[in-house]
Amino acid sequence: MTNNRSIHVRCASGGYSLAELTVGILCAAILISIAVPNLVRIQRGWELWGGARVLEASLQWGRMRAVSTNAPMLFEVDGDRRKFYWVDPASSDVYSSSVRELSRGLRISACPRRPLRFYPHGTAAPSGTYTIEGVAGSYSVVVSPGGRIRIQKN
Repeated sequence: MTNNRSIHVRCASGGYSLAELTVGILCAAILISIAVPNLVRIQRGWELWGGARVLEASLQWGRMRAVSTNAPMLFEVDGDRRKFYWVDPASSDVYSSSVRELSRGLRISACPRRPLRFYPHGTAAPSGTYTIEGVAGSYSVVVSPGGRIRIQKN
């Protein structure tokens, strides 16, 4: 004997239950709480690298300016060690377009005692190291006597 009763299956709607939404939001919150400190650390590292690149680019600019104008150029770091700029050694005029300031949290922690001077042949005196420090660490921008400029991680 067969039972011909029709079985009615109730179809659920396509939405999520409150428990499923809560679990999903909780998982997303855990992932974000892990990711945010790493993103902040990466951002500070890039900010430090950018400061070193700005200093290196400014030194390259001064060297090329000395070669192209066939006149020496003088590089100076401000007293608070956050600004640096180029000066004409003959007139002591600051090249206003060369003034650069490091972003907040970065500073030049070490530099040669005497201002760096690039000569028309591209050589530098005194050669030395400029160290930029920040929360993420430090980089050194090294200027050789031959005028070569390079960045190294400390």
